[in-house]
Amino acid sequence: MTDDIAETIRRAADTVPPSRSDLAAVLRRHRAHRRRRAALATVAAAVAVTVVTGATVALNQRLAGTAPAQVPATAQQSAPQTQAPTQPSTQPSTQQEQRLPLDAGWALGAGKDGTRVTVPDVRALLELRAGERIVTTAVPAAVVDDIRAWLPIDNKRSVVLGGKNLKPGVQRDDGPDVTDYSVRLLVLMPDGQITQQREVRVQGQDVQLIGATATTAYLYRTPGRIMAHDLATGAEQRLTTLDPVPGWDANTLSVQGGILFAVSQESCQLTATALDTGRKTTTDLRPWSCPTMRAARLSPDGRTLAVAVNDGAGDATVRLLKVDVATGKVTASPVSGGVVAGNLRPGPLGVAWIGTTVRVAWVRMPAPGVHTLSESTQVTDVPAN
Repeated sequence: MTDDIAETIRRAADTVPPSRSDLAAVLRRHRAHRRRRAALATVAAAVAVTVVTGATVALNQRLAGTAPAQVPATAQQSAPQTQAPTQPSTQPSTQQEQRLPLDAGWALGAGKDGTRVTVPDVRALLELRAGERIVTTAVPAAVVDDIRAWLPIDNKRSVVLGGKNLKPGVQRDDGPDVTDYSVRLLVLMPDGQITQQREVRVQGQDVQLIGATATTAYLYRTPGRIMAHDLATGAEQRLTTLDPVPGWDANTLSVQGGILFAVSQESCQLTATALDTGRKTTTDLRPWSCPTMRAARLSPDGRTLAVAVNDGAGDATVRLLKVDVATGKVTASPVSGGVVAGNLRPGPLGVAWIGTTVRVAWVRMPAPGVHTLSESTQVTDVPAN
């Protein structure tokens, strides 16, 4: 009976053409395009952040090669309130288990061979829980039409950036100057309750969510500014230590653990910049096809960035890259191999650290056609080397 219902749903989905006429559809296509380019950002499509104060201090010492300097006000605002050891703990701890958001935006829509993945409503957060269970948390339609990005924070809360069309049914040009459109920053409880809601759009500017802690959301605002947005008050402060800021159209950006990670789509260089000192380390990612990178997470001890990418050889393999933030050294591990029927190629959905192990969620559709996300998602645990 379950198989009959699933097959009926797939046939029905194949017969329903997507609507392309309204503003919401235009905005969704725009965001899907941005998610495909944003490796370190977002949820759909997609990234999550766990920030540890002690890890930030230790990393800054490694970047600087000296004792830690006095932290300026811009970094003080972003620091979490809890203390953490500067050395990684060897004991298992639930605090080291990161939540695993899923960014499936790149897999939506018809492919060249007529395939696509179906996911829940665009106002739902997707997350992989223990036992490889996909959980959705809905955001009310009255608040946002869809979700640009979301990031998990403490106590199972989430920070969400979503868009809202204030004049549905009226056709208007998309872009930063569009009228009657809202961009809202939300703090969401695990039961879906919205505890904070704030308008963050400035007409004429684009805004993106690139990082979050328990107290601060990091926003990229055009032209070329990264702002620390206080979740409690809404006050914003520009992080001038990051100037000049990499351009959004040419880079993918993420703030994690007191570090700005930027990947240049042109040079394929990963640059890690400490928020407080501005010191940088650079890693060459050209051997691993950085333009197809979609998911990255910093380890709880702040030392290693785990990056899931499509292999450069025809994008037929998902690989996990472990990047030592202090030295830039890369260790690569295969996660999946090869294409399946109809040249269906696998792709990463998200990564998370479980102790010293990295859990990689990736999608590979079992055959041409329409498939649910749950039946297409694979999970691979990559242990420490």
